[in-house]
Amino acid sequence: MMNELNTMTTVSVYDLNFDRQAKNLNASNLSDAVRPWFEDWSDASIRRAIANLNVPALRDQAAEYLGLELQIAA
Repeated sequence: MMNELNTMTTVSVYDLNFDRQAKNLNASNLSDAVRPWFEDWSDASIRRAIANLNVPALRDQAAEYLGLELQIAA
């Protein structure tokens, strides 16, 4: 679903574990938007999942791993 977004699509990101959200982001900037949310985690798999948010084919899996919900913004 979300892996089909193009880089010009606007999305909102919701953290399912904490009360964090970022709205109306360009799909190509997802990693930059959520990276500060995970700054206390140094695990390589988390860093890789954050980077994979910018890869359309890996976006859904990365969001699920990080506990994020992605929604196309209106």
